[in-house]
This record gives sequence, C-alpha cells and structure tokens, in this order.
Amino acid sequence: MRPVWTSFQFILESLPQIAFTIRTDGKIEYVNKHWFQYSADTQAFPDIHPDDHICDQWQKHFENGLEFSGETRLKHLTTGDYKYFLLKIIPVLQHGAIVRWVGTFTDIHQQKIANEILEHKVELRTRELLDKNSELETTNHELQQFAWVVSHDLKEPLRKIQTFSHLIKDKYLTGNDEAISYLNRSISSSARMSRLISDLLDYSRLSVTAHFQPTDLNALLDELLADFDETIREKKAIIRRAHLPVVETIPSQIRQVFQNLISNALKFSRPDVAPQVDIRCETIPHKELTGATSPGGPFCRITIADNGIGFDEKFLDRIFVIFQRLNNINAYEGTGIGLAIAKKIMDKHNGLISARSTENEGSEFILVLPFVQEQAPAPVKTEN
Repeated sequence: MRPVWTSFQFILESLPQIAFTIRTDGKIEYVNKHWFQYSADTQAFPDIHPDDHICDQWQKHFENGLEFSGETRLKHLTTGDYKYFLLKIIPVLQHGAIVRWVGTFTDIHQQKIANEILEHKVELRTRELLDKNSELETTNHELQQFAWVVSHDLKEPLRKIQTFSHLIKDKYLTGNDEAISYLNRSISSSARMSRLISDLLDYSRLSVTAHFQPTDLNALLDELLADFDETIREKKAIIRRAHLPVVETIPSQIRQVFQNLISNALKFSRPDVAPQVDIRCETIPHKELTGATSPGGPFCRITIADNGIGFDEKFLDRIFVIFQRLNNINAYEGTGIGLAIAKKIMDKHNGLISARSTENEGSEFILVLPFVQEQAPAPVKTEN
C-alpha cells in the first residue's frame, strides 16, 4: 500500500489546487504545498469568512458518508484578503467502506468577481429598462391624451371654417364663380385637414393594449362592404370574395386594415375602368408572404387584389411609412396614413403585410395572420 499512497501524494502535490486528505476520524491526514498559503498548521483548516457556514454543511455530509461541494471564502495568510474557492470533498472507498476523504480548494475568485460584476450590471440594466418602460408607458398615455385633446381642439375650428364657408358661399357669393372657386378650395383644404387629424388620432390609439378574441372575418367583411355599398354602386365595382376563416384578432383594428385596403382599391381605380376587387384566402404552414399552402397550417394568408392604377414596386418600402404618398394629392384624396396604420396593426397581430404591383395594372396586398395569438395581451379599457 505504501507505493500506492506515495503515488497518490505525488498526484496531489502536482495539482494547481489546494489538496488534502482526511482520515475517517475527521483528522487531516495530508496537505499539499498550496495549503500553506492559507494555513500555517497541517491540522487546522484555513480561516473561512465568518459569513460562510461551509464547515457545518460539510460536517453533515461527513457524518452521512456523502460527497460534498460548496463555495466559500478563504483568508490568505500574507495579504489577509479573502478569496473565493470551490471546496470539493469525496469519499475514497475500499471494499465498500470509506477509508479516507480527498478534498480540493479550487480558486474561483476571478470568475466569482466577474460574475458578481456581471450580475450587478444586469441588475442595473434591468432596473434602467424597467424605469424606461415605466417612462414610456407614462409618455404613451400622455401622448394619447394629448392627441385626443388636440384633435378635438383642432377639429372644432375646422368645423366652423367649413360651416361658415358654406354659409358665405350659399348666401353671399351667388353668381361670383371666382370667389366660389376660392372658397371651395378653402373648404376642401379644411376637410383634408380634418381627415388628417382623424387619421393621426387613429394612429395614436394603436399603442393602447386591447383584447384579442375569435373573429369571423366573413361577418366583419359583410359589415364593411355594407358601409361601402354606395361607393361600390357609384363606381360599378365588382367584389369577389372567398370564404374567410375565424382568426384571433382585435376586431376593430383588423376591420380598419380591411377598410383601408378596400377603400384604396376603390379609390385608386383607373379612369373609365370599373374597379374589380378579389379577396382570396389560403392556409399556410409558416409565417411567410409566399410559399406552399397547408390545410392544417397555423397561419392564413389573405390577398386583396385590384385592377387599379398600381404603383412602381421600387416604392414598396415607402408605402407603409406614415405621410408617404405616391399619388397626386389633387387627383386622389387621402392623408398618407392609412397603410402606416395597417402596418402597425399587422405588427401588433404578430402578422405580416406587403404588396405586389404593376403600374396601370393593379395591386395585390398580402396579409399573413396567425389563427391563434400565442401571447394575447391582457384586456384594458381603451379611452374614447
């Protein structure tokens, strides 16, 4: 046994860690050279930080013959500084019985300090993010309140401008075509400003959390087309539609998406060409604008196609940006916010929106929606 024990001591002596052995009676049997950086006595454990209770924990494992592992801080004999170590003690068995224990102290000080610094930074960053989120929520609420108040304060004088302009035109300008023309321009401009304010208010409301619920898109489309009934008759438009699914949405918002797209399809029609709008739907396996269909897929892809004036696809990135217009404001009314609203709503629904188009041939707008929202926000009351 002596040669084996000598070899074992040689191995322990060559380790970079503090190494030691303990007899079955709990007395220290052997220590390597690194021991003496932290203890001057071969029979005395190094000084352990008073806040660490690792000796009590080890004693329970020793009494039950169990392997032990734990972190502690040891006091350096020369500097008096405490450093972090990982203590591991395992039993050595012979014929099923414990004959001694072998232990090591592994220096983990730099790793521990680095982890503490990292944890501190993460804690600070988390606190900063929570503070920023709280500030953003407050700011969003204030902006919503501001948008609501301002929209009403701005709309009221606009209504008066339009009302009194009509009165002046009807009562005092009969036969004065030039004055009527000027006044009509003023009325049109104020009406356009009123629409812009309404659209801005709609855009600001999208940041308010709302409740997702199963929505029959067929019923939603029925209501919407009923609202467009007069425009459809006037333009002799043809609407073709496929059966649409039930999807988890915020109904008022997804209605706005369909309303904006169908309104554009009817508005941006070619002169002397009756608008045709085709609404198609397919089930797909992945959240993508193109690709194969799948009967049991978790997403639906809805296409709203028209035969209108279209646009150059090099401007595709611009059409979903607020206040971006590709058409003459005098030829086609609008505020340049509708598609930006649609994009924001689709993002909020974890969906996609894009378009394909050819000038003077028509456009296709593609919507991708999940049938079920994975994480629906908690319902809150929206303010009117």
